[in-house]
Amino acid sequence: MLNNNKKKQEYWRSQVEIIRSDSEHSSVYLADEALKIIEEFIEKQLYRNRTELLQTLSKLGNALVRAKPLMALIYARAHRLVEFIKSIPKEERDIFRIKQMALEEISRIKKETEENHRKITHFGARMILDHHVVLTHSSSSVVESILLEAKQMKKRFRLICTESRPRYEGLKLAKRMAQAGIKTKVIPDSDISRAIGEAHFILTGTDRITENSFINKTGTLALAIIAKEFDKPFYIAADTNKILLKRTYPVRFLSVNENEIVQNPHENLTVQNIYFEEIPLKYLHKIISEVSIFERDEFIERFL
Repeated sequence: MLNNNKKKQEYWRSQVEIIRSDSEHSSVYLADEALKIIEEFIEKQLYRNRTELLQTLSKLGNALVRAKPLMALIYARAHRLVEFIKSIPKEERDIFRIKQMALEEISRIKKETEENHRKITHFGARMILDHHVVLTHSSSSVVESILLEAKQMKKRFRLICTESRPRYEGLKLAKRMAQAGIKTKVIPDSDISRAIGEAHFILTGTDRITENSFINKTGTLALAIIAKEFDKPFYIAADTNKILLKRTYPVRFLSVNENEIVQNPHENLTVQNIYFEEIPLKYLHKIISEVSIFERDEFIERFL
């Protein structure tokens, strides 16, 4: 009976596995999907009291974080909800009322996320001027919003996108931007050093900011090093909820989906396909956040 009850409570494991295996979507999308799983779990009320809710919610939150450990938004939201439920006065014993309060907190998270996205988009679009050439790597939902808002503001600029192999999310972004009326050029990842001479600055998103680095698609570090050599500014756009320090949760990189590189490799051939990498903050010039546009050192002093 106990095992049956546990299975019933942990119905979400298959949903978490979908998050784990998703290599297509952005960190914001996957964080939103993770929040939907948490919201559905709280709605179902498969718990009898606050203690049971906290235990099962913590287990679900940990499973989601382990599924995508580099995506700080998932950690931030799961942790915030657990801490919120802990903060409800102990006199409140009505589990239905606690459930409603938790769902209201989820609604606040959604509204804050939308507002932060809107502010970052506004600040970022201000950075783009007429005749600018912007270079980006991979595909970030907030960078895409910035580019579209700048276009809506009638700014005349051009965009350079890397293909972003092996999943070609940069190529997909380039096609969407071209369809939106933005003059766009797509280049192989290996042609960054030639293209960077055209660019006024580099703009990417990030999945996570740590004490001394940010995490983004593999290839970003090479781009940052070349940008420094060419004296081109490097900016990232990020919600401050993406700050997740290494001492709070470690950074690990794993090789996945090796068949995207080589199918049926020879026994003497090792294939490595690591999607993300760590880029030292020293390569950054500015961080575009929901609070403001910060110089790198100013951001570090205020948030890190």
